[in-house]
Amino acid sequence: MAARAQRYAAVAIVLHWAIAAAILFMIPMGLWMHESAEHGDVSANIFRAYQLHKSIGLTVLALSLVRLAWRLLNPPPPMPEHMPAWERFVAKATHWAFYALMIGMPLSGWLYVSTGWSVHDEAPLPVATHWFGLFQVPAIFGLNQADLGVREATAGAALRTHALLAYAALGLAALHVLAALKHHFFDKDEVLAHMVPGLRAPFEKEPAPKNLARLAVLGAGLSLVVVALVAASLTLVSGGPAATSPQAQSSFEVVETPATTTETPATTTQTPETPPAATTQANVWRVDAARSSIAFAFSMDDGAGNASRIDGRFARWRADIRFDPNDLDTSAVAVTIETGSASDGVASHDAFMREPGWFDVEAQPTATFRATDFRHRGDGYEARGELTIKGHRRNVTLPFDLTITGDNAVMTGAVAINRADFDLGTDVEGSEMISDSVDVTIRVQASRSS
Repeated sequence: MAARAQRYAAVAIVLHWAIAAAILFMIPMGLWMHESAEHGDVSANIFRAYQLHKSIGLTVLALSLVRLAWRLLNPPPPMPEHMPAWERFVAKATHWAFYALMIGMPLSGWLYVSTGWSVHDEAPLPVATHWFGLFQVPAIFGLNQADLGVREATAGAALRTHALLAYAALGLAALHVLAALKHHFFDKDEVLAHMVPGLRAPFEKEPAPKNLARLAVLGAGLSLVVVALVAASLTLVSGGPAATSPQAQSSFEVVETPATTTETPATTTQTPETPPAATTQANVWRVDAARSSIAFAFSMDDGAGNASRIDGRFARWRADIRFDPNDLDTSAVAVTIETGSASDGVASHDAFMREPGWFDVEAQPTATFRATDFRHRGDGYEARGELTIKGHRRNVTLPFDLTITGDNAVMTGAVAINRADFDLGTDVEGSEMISDSVDVTIRVQASRSS
């Protein structure tokens, strides 16, 4: 009778490849997100990517726990008899190290986001985690309510651990693959065939007898893995309506006064001339849409007295700004926001926000803020203008700061509005769970046009 290679159960194989595919998808995605955040990218694409990354990570955690339980209840196929003791030890150690990484990576990531702290901005960043937009995931140990010092220290340690585990997973995966290939092509044993569906061990002359139940589990499970990968890739690349950049390029013009210098007198007998009056010039800046944003935040009560902060943003907007710090009377700003692009990462919320009871996107597709009254405010400025949402106009004062460093400029501002002033959620079922006050933050980053 021809020799047959033993194989893992179909469930174990599906879990193996599902977790492996998710981790290999997530690591480069995480590196890209980290690099983008380090360079100040606050675009809707990054916002959506973080939500997707967290959702997949929590799924990996759940699948890894199921895989571990399955392994404990269902012993794996025996190792080839020719393997020396040291190689058996290394193989077992590698497998258990993988379990530690598969559980430790998502746990450290969950710990980081639970702190509600951004290590990139060194400031609180209370963005709620929603599992694929279906439900909110609680913070571990209530860290989002802890002291700021505790949150900052925990966030730093958790993110460093998360990164180290990711790199360790890549290194271990490379060794795992090389070892499997070595067993198949050099040792010519059944190790690789244990886990690869349809692959024969080198000593097998005929295919294994068909097991319809096994084939059904493998086919359905691996097909779901492929579909999930395609869906995640499309979400990351296209992002849907809420992940697009502003449709029209914003304009940003700042009038600057160049520095003046006084020439040193040629001789001690000369009287220095009075330096000429400084002249001003308007510099046009190119707005960086990926690093600019209009965001909003509100509190949501779960009905049991537990409030969570929900953060979102508008993906499509245009801001036209002309600012002269030495002649505020000539300054002006006009912002147009497509309210249908509002998203807080929860699909049901996004849909509700477009309804008549909220933004009423079909009848009132845009909101605007226009201001020509600018004043000094401490070390910064304020713009007093008119905010229009759903046809309701209200006077609003927007405090803001402008920082120019070389060829880079950043304008940031924040204001709290009362949603009832604009008929947002009035008499809508469930609106009592939403805070009346909504924080709106604006960030415009630009570089000097050459």
